[in-house]
Amino acid sequence: MKKILISCATHDALLYQKMLRKINISTVLCDEIANEHEFDGLLLPGGGDISPIFYHSKNRGSKNICIAEDIIQLLMFHRFYEQKKPILGICKGMQLINVALGGTLTQQLPTQALHTGLTEDNYHRTTLVPGSVLHSLYGNEIITNSAHHQAIQMLGSQLTATQYTFDGTIEGIEHNSLPILGVQWHPERMCQTIHSTNTAQGISVFEWFADRL
Repeated sequence: MKKILISCATHDALLYQKMLRKINISTVLCDEIANEHEFDGLLLPGGGDISPIFYHSKNRGSKNICIAEDIIQLLMFHRFYEQKKPILGICKGMQLINVALGGTLTQQLPTQALHTGLTEDNYHRTTLVPGSVLHSLYGNEIITNSAHHQAIQMLGSQLTATQYTFDGTIEGIEHNSLPILGVQWHPERMCQTIHSTNTAQGISVFEWFADRL
């Protein structure tokens, strides 16, 4: 059975683990530096905001920061990246991939109301770039959930934006040559049993990840 590392110190990872068990992938949740050679891939989950110091900025609205977690996740990203192992980033995890590769973040979206619900996820329509991994999974347009107030500003090295909302916010990124995928939305909270057929089925993202392990 393939085994992935979920690098996380502050976020509840139960739903990620549940989705991966459905497709016969073993998971290890770890809040410390781990040996990348023991794992087939890395999952960077959602969480609080990344400290702006890691993309050379002052704090202009970032919150719920855990610098210790940021350091561990950035280190684990680079270790798996150097091994060319599959990496999946979700919400904060997508932003961390971008920051790790030299990108920056918008710390407070001017269209935050579109992306962040007060007590639960928002939902909005997104478009996907033809030829991308996400387009192969979902087609030209799909509804996704949304629970974030920050977003990618400048893309990191070797990354391409492949999913957008109508306000231009980047909702998905892919590495140009390695099996690295990031989504700003939460596929672990989107499954057929609780969402209508016109919304993205989150399991497809996890299946893509599993197929590359």
